[in-house]
Amino acid sequence: MRLKSSLLIASLLMAPAALFSGSAEAAVPSLQVNPLEYQSTITGTDVRNGYVDVSNPTDTTINIQASVQGFRQDDLAGDLAFFQDTQVQQGIVLGLNQFTLGPRDAIRVTFSVDPTRLPKGGVYAAIFFRTIPPNQSSSSSFITESANIGTLLLLQNGPGKAIGSITKLSLPFWQFGVGLTGQGRYMNTNNTAVPIAFSPKLTSHVWPWGKAAQFTGPLVLPGSTREFSLTRTGSYFGLLPVSLTDQTTGQVVTSWVFACTGGYALGILFLVLFLGVIFAYRLFRGQPLVPKDLLSSAKKAWITLNNRFKKPKPPVRRQMDAIVKKAAPTVKKVQVPPEKATKSRRIIHKCCKKNSRIPP
Repeated sequence: MRLKSSLLIASLLMAPAALFSGSAEAAVPSLQVNPLEYQSTITGTDVRNGYVDVSNPTDTTINIQASVQGFRQDDLAGDLAFFQDTQVQQGIVLGLNQFTLGPRDAIRVTFSVDPTRLPKGGVYAAIFFRTIPPNQSSSSSFITESANIGTLLLLQNGPGKAIGSITKLSLPFWQFGVGLTGQGRYMNTNNTAVPIAFSPKLTSHVWPWGKAAQFTGPLVLPGSTREFSLTRTGSYFGLLPVSLTDQTTGQVVTSWVFACTGGYALGILFLVLFLGVIFAYRLFRGQPLVPKDLLSSAKKAWITLNNRFKKPKPPVRRQMDAIVKKAAPTVKKVQVPPEKATKSRRIIHKCCKKNSRIPP
């Protein structure tokens, strides 16, 4: 639940122009604070105490003025806007409002939090420490800067519930490189009387490649929407669904991509380079880019494969096929024993001899 470090440090530059000629000198005061973020859940009505360590790393003495302000989320990136909040200033009281730090000196500034004077739910404030420029004469050509640095207070006053939803999952359809990349958006939809800020627990999954990866989203203030980056490094190939799941509510949002990343991208790159070298060599030798025998072999293979999976044509039904023909009589063959066959031959021979005689 950390915001960007650039949001934790706000610098206000004050540079009055020099009215007289000559080279102008510059002094840049510097401060260091610890911690940069203070987070706590308050239960009950007892006053809580905390502290912030402020140090001067420079070799000059600086004057510091402390103040308390409220903040809100200003855009999708999580940039903060600070404002004066009387209720927050009454509930968070500093032990020192103004002090001086010598060279290489440090001090611990305490503060108290009274939950009875703060609103219920989330309380978002910042303790700022601002350097005060030294007094200068009207004839000085000294340019000064005022640094404003602070600590964020993320407080939860009483019980609260994390309520939100995924509003967008956007990934480019064509994915190349070392992995899958995209953007997601999450909105804090807590409209109750005690809204709180929270960091959603999310899960990303690329089916059917690997296991789901769990991660924690950015801090989302009530009523705000945060945009975050989604990255899945690895080797992916094909038309793949990428899903984002809210572990609290079970909401699932899916986006489809065509990926060729990691080892698959390298393999295809080497294959293209290899084919390019072969084509360049054949073109240089005046040969056709694709050999004729290769084309004929590919054609024969295609015809064979097509015939194998080709469905047979149904038989053509002719008009004569509808006529039912009678079956021809069958002749049964009778096997005669050898002795009877010899006797039959003799009788037939005598009959033929008798009939062949010519009458006188």
